[in-house]
Amino acid sequence: MESWFADARPIDSLEPEIAFHLRDEFHAVPDRPPEPLALPEFPRASRLLARSSEAVGHEAELAAYYGRVAALARQHALKLHQVRQYFWMALRLDNEEAGIHLSFPWYDAFSAMDHFLAAVAGNDQGMVYDDQDQGWAVEAWAHNGTLYIRQSNPDAGDEPGQAVALPRVGLQPRIAPLRERTSKLVAYLAKELGPDAWLGGEVQPAGALDLR
Repeated sequence: MESWFADARPIDSLEPEIAFHLRDEFHAVPDRPPEPLALPEFPRASRLLARSSEAVGHEAELAAYYGRVAALARQHALKLHQVRQYFWMALRLDNEEAGIHLSFPWYDAFSAMDHFLAAVAGNDQGMVYDDQDQGWAVEAWAHNGTLYIRQSNPDAGDEPGQAVALPRVGLQPRIAPLRERTSKLVAYLAKELGPDAWLGGEVQPAGALDLR
């Protein structure tokens, strides 16, 4: 067992969610005024975030938004890597009642997020996940039915970060629906628009928009 397990805050559960970042302006050229970018109109808790649970049933509206991004990119002869930020996604694990908010700032495509979700939803024991990048680290351990997750800054010396302990069986059934609906949303967007930006690649299906 790791020494930080003893300091992990016990909680009942975490609510995992994946959201699509939205922008209401398109910045094509530095030092030039941005162009307005119409947002999807379906109901959202946050104006510039479309949670996967909110986007279900509104796939066409979300695809239309990304279609506007693609059209502006083509208009300015921008390549996919130059507008990648318009396709970013975000993974969060929250417990609002306990004030716990775990984020994954370096994960902006579904592929990386899904690796984490699959690991904590599985049945392996011991360390099931470990990653870090530029001032951020996350690790997850499974021991005797308890899931320990710690988010920290590896550059901060002895700073313990934020650690929680929760029943694994309480989180596992929440992950499967999230992975399924996000996979379907991403597949729809990739089919409609072509650039496989949401999976972290740049696959171009036949007849798709070419931003590269």
